[in-house]
Amino acid sequence: MHKPAALAALVSMSLCAPMVFANPTVPDRLQKVDKVTYCSGMDSPPLVSFDAAQKPVGLTIDLGVEIAKRLGGKKVEWRVIPFSGLVPALLAQQCDMIVDQLFDKPERREVINIVNYMYSSQSVVVPKGNPKGIKSLDDLSGHKVAVLNGSTIKTLLDAQNETLTKAGKPPLKLVVYNTDTDAFQALRISQVDAYGTTVETAGYYANMAPDLFQEGVPAFSRILTGLGIRKDDPQLTAAVQQVISDMRSDGSYTQLLAKWHVESDKLD
Repeated sequence: MHKPAALAALVSMSLCAPMVFANPTVPDRLQKVDKVTYCSGMDSPPLVSFDAAQKPVGLTIDLGVEIAKRLGGKKVEWRVIPFSGLVPALLAQQCDMIVDQLFDKPERREVINIVNYMYSSQSVVVPKGNPKGIKSLDDLSGHKVAVLNGSTIKTLLDAQNETLTKAGKPPLKLVVYNTDTDAFQALRISQVDAYGTTVETAGYYANMAPDLFQEGVPAFSRILTGLGIRKDDPQLTAAVQQVISDMRSDGSYTQLLAKWHVESDKLD
């Protein structure tokens, strides 16, 4: 007569018990080392950047550290590379993984593996008050627009120029910078009329300096975003995929996105 009660208690205990995951398999080549090296442009807040004390901070920084922790408690060494040089640096074995806001594009998949950890979108930032009235990509016609070297939005705006030309409208003039900091400085002192960047970085600067910047063109071109790993490193690719999967299951992934106020970018 006590069996139903005992069974109910057992079920209750099992539902309350924490989920247990098998530790990811540490790649053979990392078994006897105490650190992993990451390549990053370190210039895409709130994902990857330096704080005032020159300490790496951001969502993707936290993710990289957590991955190293779950791969046997590895230390992390950061190698700062301009964004356009991240893939070449990885292929040259200057680091174990690209830990940055790397968009998952077919041409990148041809040369490296990508493990996705979030979505991202593009946006266009303008000076406060939007004096040029830029609210769509068509409105960029005839204006100077800053972009980051090697960025996806540069490719998108190159295509927009073709559209404008076919429509008989003046093309926009792209001004290429190596860092977000330089691009936003150019926008601040009116060297350019707008800055095309990721929606996360656009939001970061708009929140940091609401009297200086605002969103002009709202979010567009949503795309998966991930970490880059060499194709000849399948064990690391599998281990990182497992870490991301485990973090999504144990709740730490959602907590991480909430910490950096990008919950809307979570994976489906």
